[in-house]
Amino acid sequence: MRIVDSRRMTGSNLYTRESGVVIDLAFDAGLDADPHAVVAAWRRAIAQALPWPGELHVRHYNGGVALFVPGPLDTLMPLTDLNEWAVACAEAEVGGHPLPVLDPSVLASIAEAHVPGLAELVIAAREHDLPLLVDDEAITLGTGPTQLRFGRQGPLPAASEIAWSTLGRIPIGIITGTNGKTTTTRLVARMARAAGRIPGITSSDGVAIDEQLVHRGDFSGPEGTRLVLRHPGVEIAILETARGGILRRGLTVERCDAAVITNVTADHLGDYGVDDVATMARAKAVVGRDARTVILNADDPALVAIGSSFTGEVVWFSRHPRPGIAWTVRDGQLVHGDRALVAIDQIPITFGGRATYNVENALAAAALGHALGLPDEAIVAGLRGFTSSSQDNPGRGNLVDVRGVMVLLDFGHNPAAIRGVVALARELVAERGGGALRVTIGMPGDRPDTELREVAREIAAGAPAQVIVCELAAALLRGRAPGVVPDLLAAGLRDHGVADVAVAATELDAVRRALADAHPGDLVVVLAHLDPAVDTLLASRVLTA
Repeated sequence: MRIVDSRRMTGSNLYTRESGVVIDLAFDAGLDADPHAVVAAWRRAIAQALPWPGELHVRHYNGGVALFVPGPLDTLMPLTDLNEWAVACAEAEVGGHPLPVLDPSVLASIAEAHVPGLAELVIAAREHDLPLLVDDEAITLGTGPTQLRFGRQGPLPAASEIAWSTLGRIPIGIITGTNGKTTTTRLVARMARAAGRIPGITSSDGVAIDEQLVHRGDFSGPEGTRLVLRHPGVEIAILETARGGILRRGLTVERCDAAVITNVTADHLGDYGVDDVATMARAKAVVGRDARTVILNADDPALVAIGSSFTGEVVWFSRHPRPGIAWTVRDGQLVHGDRALVAIDQIPITFGGRATYNVENALAAAALGHALGLPDEAIVAGLRGFTSSSQDNPGRGNLVDVRGVMVLLDFGHNPAAIRGVVALARELVAERGGGALRVTIGMPGDRPDTELREVAREIAAGAPAQVIVCELAAALLRGRAPGVVPDLLAAGLRDHGVADVAVAATELDAVRRALADAHPGDLVVVLAHLDPAVDTLLASRVLTA
């Protein structure tokens, strides 16, 4: 057996609401010890050494097991060492070897890591419904303009010494799901601005305050959440929260006002022992565990299956009107209950309703805006004013004209997302008189072969005249040798009947070739768009002679 990962869980997670540490173990079938025997031995080692009582959590999955030990936030670093020692004890016991001795410094480090007063402050913050944020730099109580900040090592005041009435919390919305997270997050931020509120958002593209990017990169995990909630100017927080952050660290806040799960499909399966869509749905459902309102896609079977598990109010959205659906589309209108708010063809990101995935994102965003207290007028203004341009929604459904050739750029990087973008592209091609559809595609190396074949199948289903496969940046090889992913995609495309398949070294090279081969009236779809050089290339050629 081997340790795949050992990490801290700083908040509500797949196992429990509490903080703790977890180890993922992998077993080789037929070669390693019985996982159940290892777990039993691990439990004995933890019981011997753990300096406080707590419920251990074990999750078996295909080829491995996760072992969770609860613990206070301030002790998690040394607690990971104790958990790893317990695993070593388990391996030795089942193998008939002498047990390793626990280094006394590990228990000493746990004792030394305690921040006096933190445990009491955690309890008091819960009683006053205020976020308490802890990281390696600071401890903060409250959010937005009314918060207290303390050094990571204290000293902390007694709960009775805090003027609780001077502290506050801003509305907090969390958005997760397989697809549509970033678009929905940005759209709610636009609604908040229309209501005169200053939004702070996290996304896989960065942290934005009042729609101005202040940190670039993937901030869809805990760090981004802390940056937004600690910003003194933010009046409403809309937090994209990806499954990676949930599985690696857990949630940063114990309670939010509303949580959205847009959809759950087969993407990133196999990471952190999440082997199937049902387990992925349970992982994403962590965002709604303590939410006052949980907003779910009624057209997603995985979400319907877990809808009754939430304690907060559950609000459903769907493109198809039926009983029990609060937000839907009826007679071409986006409807809340019995009230029509705006025509779908007045919502630019839906492309007149042709981008059905963005109809769903618009419904999710409207429902979240409403749950966060935004008025209908602001919700409608946001829906009408938010476009698929690179200024409003960079990298998501951006359509540009390059000398009569239309280019559709999208981040689509899994079969479900690609299916939606290709369907939109086919409609746009038909609308323009039936030009050729050309596609460029690159995929990260951490996708299994089965998913790469499914991506190829979805692209081929759009009957493209040409597909150019490219290698993504070296950082996205993720364990694959160069050329492997493009070759797998190319083979899958040919197997599904695409005659013209080429391989390019980079995304930029792929787009250049597609534009060179295209004729006016054609449409080029750039999938898994990541390279800023492509945007620069297109900007230099858009509507120019």
